[in-house]
Amino acid sequence: MNTDELETQWTVAARNVYAQRAEALIAEIRRHVEATLQRQGRQAEWQAYAESVQRLGSTANAFNDAEFDLCGSFPFSFAGVDERSDWDEGEATEDDEPKPVLSVLARWDYRITDPDTVITVGRAAYLTAWPGDTEEDARIRVPDVVRAAAEIMHAHGLASLAETAGLESDRDITTIVTHDGEADEAFHEDPFAIVRGENDA
Repeated sequence: MNTDELETQWTVAARNVYAQRAEALIAEIRRHVEATLQRQGRQAEWQAYAESVQRLGSTANAFNDAEFDLCGSFPFSFAGVDERSDWDEGEATEDDEPKPVLSVLARWDYRITDPDTVITVGRAAYLTAWPGDTEEDARIRVPDVVRAAAEIMHAHGLASLAETAGLESDRDITTIVTHDGEADEAFHEDPFAIVRGENDA
């Protein structure tokens, strides 16, 4: 272990910073909880909630760092650290060997003939899925054609896009590939890289 990592451990300065970060986290949790309890589930509340979550995460990370500086341990694992013990990391068995993945990838193209109508249908679909929400919620949630299509699919399924006023079916294609799979991070960053041969697996 690098001795520089131990310079702050168990020092008075580290204890003081840790205590301050702990109080800040406790206060931020209380503030976030109180704000969240006031929410009514309206879309207009989302921006303030997202900002509150960001502040809470930053404060928690600062507390995390302060505890590491004090005693060399992290109380929270925000990075998804593998917490398995060393004795769980034996040699891979036959069952542990990676298995090939079969992926079905498809694309459907639609000409947008009337974007305003698509948005109107999308907002109606949103209210179908969330009947307790308001027209204002629908306007905030569905500001454009992309969100409208997502809400139509959510409420009525992919096939409903072909019957949506304001959209005209153009073309579609489906391809099936096998590959070695990829890490979750790579999957979420670009799930279609496998068809371009960009997946390093």
